[in-house]
Amino acid sequence: MLTSKDGALVFRTSLFSAERESVLHKGIYSKDFASALSSLSIACLVYAALALNYRRTILFHVVFAIIFIGGYPLFRTFVFKDRFLEALLDRTRGLAEISVTGLIKRETESLPLSAVKNVLIESKKIGVENPDAVEFVEKISAQHGTVIPGFGEEKTFFMLKLKLADGTDRMIYADTEMQGVIDAHEEIKNFLEARPGERQHDRGTTLKNS
Repeated sequence: MLTSKDGALVFRTSLFSAERESVLHKGIYSKDFASALSSLSIACLVYAALALNYRRTILFHVVFAIIFIGGYPLFRTFVFKDRFLEALLDRTRGLAEISVTGLIKRETESLPLSAVKNVLIESKKIGVENPDAVEFVEKISAQHGTVIPGFGEEKTFFMLKLKLADGTDRMIYADTEMQGVIDAHEEIKNFLEARPGERQHDRGTTLKNS
């Protein structure tokens, strides 16, 4: 998502990793499932503790339900929350910041806006590394009547990177759909080209394969 205000451009996304998830992670694990399982585990522990120390009543079931239902959004929001990358390009302050929200803290890298010399697109193909595990997960999914679209197939990631003056780069966006990457590239490129005193050549789209 791109927003612009008062001479600053902010790009925010949860898609900033061009790595294939592990087979079991993709096929079985999800943050929603982990949140529900964690909430259920806590509810069961509390229920067992109450049952061992007190006479069972309908109140036990009420407490179980409250912990299970109320615990899910808490785990999903604070423990298994989505990670986001935010790239700030501030023309007024001459500042560029790239920050990533983690479980506990927010990691931020700050550098002069003038250090951002280009924005480019690269592509990266990732094949299947463990076909046996893919087959195993597909069998489990079939037994539960679940189909995982694109699972076990080769993937091509399109990566949006900021090229810096020291020759390094910073990836700020990675997606298997190219159009979103192109749209973000155009917005950021136009913003960088609008800087006063900067040359506007050599800022076209660069597509590299790896």
